[in-house]
Amino acid sequence: MRKKLIVVGPTPPPHHGVSLFTNNLINSDLKRHFKIILLDTADRRTKPNMGRFDIVNIYLGVKHLLKLFMLFLIYRAEILYVPISQNILGFFRDGLFILIGKVFRASIVIHLHGGIFDRFYNNAPHIFKKFIRFALSNVDRAIVLCDRFVNIFDGLIPAEKVRVVNNGIDCAISEERFRDRGRRKRDSKEKVLFLGTLDKRKGFIDIIRAIPYIIKHNKNVEFVIAGKWHFQEDGEEAVRLIEEFNVRDYVKFPGVVSGNEKWDLFLGSDLFVFPTHFIEGQPLVVLEAMMAGLPIVATPMGCLECMLKEGVNGFFTDGSPEDIAEKIVYLLRNKGLREKISEYNRKEFLEKYTWNKCVENLVKVIKEV
Repeated sequence: MRKKLIVVGPTPPPHHGVSLFTNNLINSDLKRHFKIILLDTADRRTKPNMGRFDIVNIYLGVKHLLKLFMLFLIYRAEILYVPISQNILGFFRDGLFILIGKVFRASIVIHLHGGIFDRFYNNAPHIFKKFIRFALSNVDRAIVLCDRFVNIFDGLIPAEKVRVVNNGIDCAISEERFRDRGRRKRDSKEKVLFLGTLDKRKGFIDIIRAIPYIIKHNKNVEFVIAGKWHFQEDGEEAVRLIEEFNVRDYVKFPGVVSGNEKWDLFLGSDLFVFPTHFIEGQPLVVLEAMMAGLPIVATPMGCLECMLKEGVNGFFTDGSPEDIAEKIVYLLRNKGLREKISEYNRKEFLEKYTWNKCVENLVKVIKEV
């Protein structure tokens, strides 16, 4: 008989990493193993409202806590799954979710989708640290995204209760389409791709600053910087630098891309650059690049440090324009190496980072409790 599992988490809209993960999870193979009961914690307002201290978030927090209490009364679920926050308001709610679960003697599985929980804990007020410690002392399993984060709960959750489950995405690029990628290129230019939120902290400005160094060695190159502008001032700086460096002919901004347009963009590129300054969790866009077989140039932030191997998946950069340029020029000069990395990244994606593999590993962890 399947055990009853309460899954706490937001569903879209708005669309962001955790809401998409929750939506995929409740519609996944998890249903074959557990009877799923969803507590949808979505705030249907825009993404910037997440984690803010305002009357609506307080109302939603109280509403969701009461609803969880009622769900336990009605269904008597044996397991509670909670993706935890890394801010005070969010974790206060999540901690209360955990404690309600323990009142009903449920096994508690938490899932950390980020990579700064240790920093959040260390910077929290003393009294709130006590609350964090008390809440986490009731956890039966804690899931992190990669080996780098297995110690992120040191002193809070015993190491034997921590498990690694990599992110995963559906394989949207068939093997036939992957093999046919060379013919998808519309011209002979070598294409360098950045895709993500156009936020200076993601490193796309550093890519623009690297272009003058790169075109000294290779003028047959085009930089495609795709995504949504996050701050107007970042867009203004990008335009100013492009004019200052006189590189307008080398840069394209296609905006937000999705569906087949996005996959065609990946398949028509020669390498992917992600010089983020964030402590990333496990960026899905890097998994997408691996799916498309792109060599990757990235900073060793968050899970990227243990996901990617130097010279095997691509190259690490320190994030400076000069170093970004050096790594890009080297890869553009070495087509044979790019092809070797391409095959490796595609193979590694299929072995480790598909959505089915993610769910399979998640089921194993939940069944442990």
